[in-house]
Amino acid sequence: MQNEIFLIKISGEDKPGLTSAITAILAENNINILDMGQAVIHNTLSLGILAEIPAGDNSNRSVLKDLLFKAYTLQIHIDFEVITPESYAKWVSLQGKDRYIITMLSEKITARQISEVTEIIYKQGLNIDLITRLSGRVPLSEVETPTQTKSCIELSVRGKPLNIQQVTEGFLEISQNYGIDIAFQK
Repeated sequence: MQNEIFLIKISGEDKPGLTSAITAILAENNINILDMGQAVIHNTLSLGILAEIPAGDNSNRSVLKDLLFKAYTLQIHIDFEVITPESYAKWVSLQGKDRYIITMLSEKITARQISEVTEIIYKQGLNIDLITRLSGRVPLSEVETPTQTKSCIELSVRGKPLNIQQVTEGFLEISQNYGIDIAFQK
């Protein structure tokens, strides 16, 4: 019997030990983790785990039940999505595409700047895999009147741009219009 693939989606208030508690249950059951990602924004956790769980003998039900109970005791939300083997294979086939890193640095990063950059990414047929804040969090007193504070985010994208020159020219224009430094590298 073929193993089943589940996307385990966890969200809620971030606290120390959440990831450890969840992965301990997976470890106790010898679960294979195929992919994993976690982010915390303003004390709110978003954790995703793509797990291969043995089928049959109710083993997957037992693991899912244990995860549900742990989520309840930790006061977090957990949801499960079955991933078909075909869907997983298609996702894996996309992983070999070119990858680029886009770094945005400014006194403050605005929605307008992000919107303009991501519009170019979209129009060039690229897909954002990950967005990471590289700088510290900006105090509210610095948001309106930044002094020495710098904000920096990084976007990891994949795909083959339709026209690399248009990408660099577009980023240069955004940089000039909005006073932001944008680095684009393969």
